[in-house]
Amino acid sequence: MNKNIKILLAVFAVLIAVYFLFFRSGEKVSTEKIDAKLFVADSSKIDKIEIVKNSESITFEKQNNQWKITKPISYNADTSAVYAMLKDLKNFMLESVASENPAKFSGYLDSVNNAKVTTYQEGKLLGTFILGKAQANDNTYIQKPDENRILLASKLTAGNFTKQLKDYRDKSIISVSTFGLNKITFKSTDSNNVDFTAAKDSLNLWKVDGDSVSTSVMDGFLRMFENLKSEDFKDTTMTTFPTPTYTLTLSGPSQTTVINLYKENSEPPAFITQVSGVNQLFRFYAGMAGQIMKKKSDLIPPKPVK
Repeated sequence: MNKNIKILLAVFAVLIAVYFLFFRSGEKVSTEKIDAKLFVADSSKIDKIEIVKNSESITFEKQNNQWKITKPISYNADTSAVYAMLKDLKNFMLESVASENPAKFSGYLDSVNNAKVTTYQEGKLLGTFILGKAQANDNTYIQKPDENRILLASKLTAGNFTKQLKDYRDKSIISVSTFGLNKITFKSTDSNNVDFTAAKDSLNLWKVDGDSVSTSVMDGFLRMFENLKSEDFKDTTMTTFPTPTYTLTLSGPSQTTVINLYKENSEPPAFITQVSGVNQLFRFYAGMAGQIMKKKSDLIPPKPVK
């Protein structure tokens, strides 16, 4: 008898806890499966995406079949970043109602990355939602601006819509046909005193002052310039330039590309990068800049000890 009473008391205690947790708090618990779309998107027909986060706005527009950032700057967009958003906009589903209690909304919304996403398709407004906190397995809480409830969405990666502006920009700088190069000059004005030239000989082998260059090192070095990408951007206009810290000149019968690096007084250490024929200035940090600013000893394999 005493055992049965204890069980009943335990069940009663659980019911009381549930009552105070959900009903006295004003929270309505929904087990309703929505299993619906917020809007029906065709990723090939979406032509504009606006993201407003913390009063900062980024607008993407599809122009002549190419995605561009049109606000706050005009620049080519990173294709992979845009396609990730398009995939989510097409596929995400509304799974359930997470909350209908405004007092609880702060637990679902993200005060840091509360991005408002507005999508247009064929020039017409498709829909708008506010991103909430990200959950496991590409689930994310969202809110429609005109609804007083929080929804759980699946197949929606919040991070695709909350990047920094620089991470949405196309970081491509140049694409050099390295097969046609026959001479590379390396020169620095810092304490390293780099000043040498690598050139191909009659056998198409790279040499520096008669010494053979490591084939694997040179191949890896040149491969970088087949699709050189920036780490960051410098949008401040510079009308005059100081003497470069390092200058790399890639030469061939039909092309010459000059890359100048200027050391910034910054933390972390960085180099403003200027490339011939490109108006935009870029920024490389120490690690990436170090891959460009070679010394002779980086290219010449050590001679065997006799």
